[in-house]
Amino acid sequence: MHSINLSMLVALFIVASHSPVIAQNPDEEYIRAHYTKREVYITMRDDKRLFTILYGPKNASQTYPIMLMRTPYGIGPYGEEAYKSRIGPNMMFAREGYIFAYQDVRGKRMSEGDFVAVRPHNPNKISKYEIDESSDTYDTIEWLINNVGNNNGRVGTWGISAPGFYTTHTVIDAHPALKAASPQAPVTDWFLGDDRHHNGAFMFQASFSFLSSYGAVRPEPTPDGTPGFSDYGTPDGYKWYFDVGPISNINKRYLDGQNPLWNAMVDHGTYDAWWQARTPLPHLRNISVPTMIVGGFFDAQDLYGPLKTYQAIERNNPNADNILVMGPWWHGGWSRSDGERYQDIYFGSKTGVQYRENIELPFFNYYLKDKGEFSLPEASIFVSGTNAWHQFEQWPPAHVKNQDLYLHPSGDLSFEMPTGTGDYDE
Repeated sequence: MHSINLSMLVALFIVASHSPVIAQNPDEEYIRAHYTKREVYITMRDDKRLFTILYGPKNASQTYPIMLMRTPYGIGPYGEEAYKSRIGPNMMFAREGYIFAYQDVRGKRMSEGDFVAVRPHNPNKISKYEIDESSDTYDTIEWLINNVGNNNGRVGTWGISAPGFYTTHTVIDAHPALKAASPQAPVTDWFLGDDRHHNGAFMFQASFSFLSSYGAVRPEPTPDGTPGFSDYGTPDGYKWYFDVGPISNINKRYLDGQNPLWNAMVDHGTYDAWWQARTPLPHLRNISVPTMIVGGFFDAQDLYGPLKTYQAIERNNPNADNILVMGPWWHGGWSRSDGERYQDIYFGSKTGVQYRENIELPFFNYYLKDKGEFSLPEASIFVSGTNAWHQFEQWPPAHVKNQDLYLHPSGDLSFEMPTGTGDYDE
């Protein structure tokens, strides 16, 4: 019989308990096995450099399209040995085979330059120092197609919320290599309907909690986000905001006038020229890029954006390849959930999975890979009253009064849907 030294047992326990644990995430394992990660700086026309992370397939026997997403929220994890746990709009893209490019927008995280929230588009640039989000995207795509190996010369863009805003700007004065774009819940007008205001009413709680971080000044490039206000001192949010009193007290007590974006919000209390310059809608002309706009009817942040972006492209570019997908989703729910329910509301099927498998991937495969057939109608709308997808040749449907979307108190659409099928062709 063998005896075990007690001190040896304790030592083995200590070693085992302090050994690093490697996360067994099958998606991350797939990415590590099939993709190589690179971190690069891409120089813009005004000599500012934007930090970009690339994931390229290790299989170099074929060429691949590039999927580009630009964001103000960080593209981490940073470091060439640190991999994302998911790449692309969904993991089916990674398994399909794409090159993925993620970029910190100007002035955020690791990118140089000054950040300007909802930066206005400048259609009359004269010098190389006049830039906007469209020009930054153009310069990025130009670099990508000339410097990333095994690309097929085609680029697609996508993004949700603020990244959706940047996606919308990719189709304005677009680079010729941009062949497909999908603005999803795109921030479109922070005054008239998205995020900061709802029909002009300032969303105090949502704006302060977000802008205290988002609008904070970043002294120099960093992989870390700018910290926001967190010292509320109470779990009672309603009481805290009620006790603030006039909005001017935010600067007097908490921000000390050091948050330029918050200052702009309170300085421009009407829909003045400052606000009007910050919506991309007037610039959605001469759009040649096939565009799929996505939104959710339960989106409390950006329901305005997808509907108005689709409407503007459709009105200004009647022959454009422009489609709309609206489902029973919360903000980003089509990407972040199976879409089977919203809280206690059950929709009868996994609408998010259906969208990702049958709409999103086929859209980009068709335009970026010439793969398959893409026969989606002008508008694919999930009607929760019938728990079914319905297809329309235009949106709003031609017989809806005044071309507006009306709702019954029940939440059902105010026009009769056909019975026995989920399809309706106007």
